[in-house]
Amino acid sequence: MSTPQLAAVLLAGGSSQRMGQDKALLPVNGFRHLGERNWQQLIELNPAALWLSRQTHQAELGLSAPDGCHYKILTDDISDAGPLAGIQAAVKAALNDQIDELILLPVDMPHIRSQDLQQLISSGRAANKAACYQQDSLPICLPLYLPVSQELLHWLNEQLQNPAARRSVGSLIHTFDNVQLPSPGNHALTNTNTPDEWAEH
Repeated sequence: MSTPQLAAVLLAGGSSQRMGQDKALLPVNGFRHLGERNWQQLIELNPAALWLSRQTHQAELGLSAPDGCHYKILTDDISDAGPLAGIQAAVKAALNDQIDELILLPVDMPHIRSQDLQQLISSGRAANKAACYQQDSLPICLPLYLPVSQELLHWLNEQLQNPAARRSVGSLIHTFDNVQLPSPGNHALTNTNTPDEWAEH
């Protein structure tokens, strides 16, 4: 049986309103910025493709993929629709490019490690279900492993075209079968949305 084709996606297209500056460009020791730090975690997964979810008006991050790994920038079809729009763009690209599965990582997680992502991939792949972590018995919606399907794209399109829909990753997890793993600890699931949170990270 052939290995599923994995695309690793960095979700870096948000408005960063509460932070007051582009979260992808926040400085991190050892890297040019947080975007590069989390991109490196995705590279270490050895995916078939590395995709950056980023809007056309946002600054270039200067990222690239290793030889033999397909790289592209994805833009949202629907603006200001949150991470669900980035996921929809990734699922659409995956179906077009014969990609079987996605690992989706938001740019604002300064402590996430490649092994935390690999755990989601391994567990989700074994169950053929979406996979995320949980904390205090509640799902942590991102990072997220997703098997790609037309059914998933159809649901995402319906959500994004319906102004009354919640348009949340939580709704996606509630709708589709999933496995939820215990938190890996070490602040791995901490995200940063405000200058105060960034100062504490």
